[in-house]
Formats: sequence, structure tokens, C-alpha cells
Amino acid sequence: MTAFAALVGGGLGGLFGAAAAHVLVTALNQLGAASWLKGPFGPPFFDIALYMGVLLAGAAAGALRRPGPAAAALAAAFGLIALPMSALTHVARWGMDAGGGPTNGWYYTVGGLYLLATWGTMAGLGAWGAARRRLIGAALACAGAFAGYGVLSLILWLAPSYRSVVWSPTGFVPSPVNLLDGLLTGAGLSLGIFVARRNHHEESRRRVGQGAVVR
Repeated sequence: MTAFAALVGGGLGGLFGAAAAHVLVTALNQLGAASWLKGPFGPPFFDIALYMGVLLAGAAAGALRRPGPAAAALAAAFGLIALPMSALTHVARWGMDAGGGPTNGWYYTVGGLYLLATWGTMAGLGAWGAARRRLIGAALACAGAFAGYGVLSLILWLAPSYRSVVWSPTGFVPSPVNLLDGLLTGAGLSLGIFVARRNHHEESRRRVGQGAVVR
């Protein structure tokens, strides 16, 4: 696989993952999914967990081109948000009454779990893709995805009107910003895994060559 093929595969996977995530979340929200698994306290979370799970599953499918990593990404990203939040919203008040607005404790909890689910899943995909260099694969996968986020931020800074495009959050057509986010995240993730794999192969060839010279 070439670097270009890695970029295209991961980018398309992330793009289709973002599109599928939006359509699925929108459809399920019409069935009341926002309150699924939620207790009497805290904010809704099912839609966020499902969106990230499907998005990263798409990126994983494009980057690693196997069903196993895609299924693992879906389960990890969804579970790391939904399971703790389901438990917490049943037992933790954190200064709010049942049915009331979330407090700062909930705000930071959701944000922390979102970061853990997103970056933890991408690190896991990097480790999976670079099986013999797991730490380097995890680091480069996250670095690639972060670079994709940087490119997205630059685009939105250069074209702020792109961010302010009026878009219906309840419609089935996904937002252009979300699609671009999925594309760049998947492309960066895939490129990071490609670099980790390529470096491992180059080191292996050097060692083989050095061994042949010694003999």
C-alpha cells in the first residue's frame, strides 16, 4: 500500500462513517434514542456515543480494511462513553435535581469521556495496525488524526463562512463540516498507521541486510 492509498482509504472510510453516523443518529433520535440508557440525572449521551462509534468504525474500515478493527472501534468508542454515563446518570446527582439542567460536573465528565473514547480508540487502532510496534503505531495514529484536526481548523479559519452554513441538525443530510471532519480524521489516522508499518518494514529489511553482510 502506498501513502496515497492510505490517505484515500482512510479518508473515504471516515467520510462514509460520518455520513452513516449522522443518518443513523438522526433516525434513532426520532424514536427517542436521546434518552436511551440514561438515568434521571445528567445530560443525554446515547447519540454522541453512537455517532463517535460509527464514525471511527468507518475510519477503521478504511484504514485497516478488515471488519475486526471496525467492529472493535464501534464497540470501544460507544462503550467508553455509554457505559460510564449510563451508570453515572443513574446514581450521581452532582448538584442537579432530576430533570434539571446539567452542572459543571456533568460537563467535564462528558468531555473527559469523549476525549478518552475518541483518542483511546484511535490509539488502539494504531496499535492494532502496527502489531509489532504497538506504542509507535498508537502514537502515530493519534498524531495523524490530530494533524487532520489541524487541517480542519485551518480550513475553517481560512473560510469561516463554511462553519456558519445553516444546516438542519434534525435532517438526514449531514453537515459539510462533519463530513470534512470525518474525511480528515480517517485520512490522518490511516496515514499514521501506514508510516508506523513502513518504518517497521524498513527496519526489518536493514536488519536482514546487516545480518547477510555479517555472515
